[in-house]
Amino acid sequence: MGTQSLCQAADCLKDRHSGAQQVRTAAPGLRLCAVCRDRLRDNLRSLPDLYANCGAELTPSRPGLTERVSSGRSRQGIRLNEAALEARGDLLPVLASWAGVVVAERHVAGPRRREVGPLAAFLRLHLDWLAAHPAAADCVAEIRRVTNMARAAVLPRPVVHQELGPCPVDDCGEEVRARLRTDDPAATHVLRCGAGHVVPPHQWLLLSGRTA
Repeated sequence: MGTQSLCQAADCLKDRHSGAQQVRTAAPGLRLCAVCRDRLRDNLRSLPDLYANCGAELTPSRPGLTERVSSGRSRQGIRLNEAALEARGDLLPVLASWAGVVVAERHVAGPRRREVGPLAAFLRLHLDWLAAHPAAADCVAEIRRVTNMARAAVLPRPVVHQELGPCPVDDCGEEVRARLRTDDPAATHVLRCGAGHVVPPHQWLLLSGRTA
């Protein structure tokens, strides 16, 4: 009886406690185990929506950074989600590259459009061929990388709460808290107390004095 080969995906399986690799056995005729093969399929299936969501992150939906100009007036700048921009920039070339491998080596027609949706669907159509290819591990790693980049770019922005002192509204006494976005210290913040009173910017120094 011949020995079974192991899955070639670099991140096939890690022990949760020791971090050591515990690689699964490759599926018959493939260089990937069934789990890594299905993970590749699922990542390819998710990429069109992730690509679109990264695009939505680049569409201005709120005022950007305020910049001072020589006249003393201010103007609105554009704040880009650089992670979303980078994810979109990497995603399409990676899919196109692997589609090119399939077209060249299988002698089949590729997608009519060089777009994420058709490219991802094309690669899913040839999934088992890719999973049996000598470069299967590279395919898994590259698709996983761009998928993780895109997912990270569209995750909800991290927010922390900071207590700034008692509310300046007479007879309130509730603590004023700031919601601070840790990924964008320059973003506009809203200061609000536990009772719902919004503290306008001209009273922020007053809060500073109360907490001193």
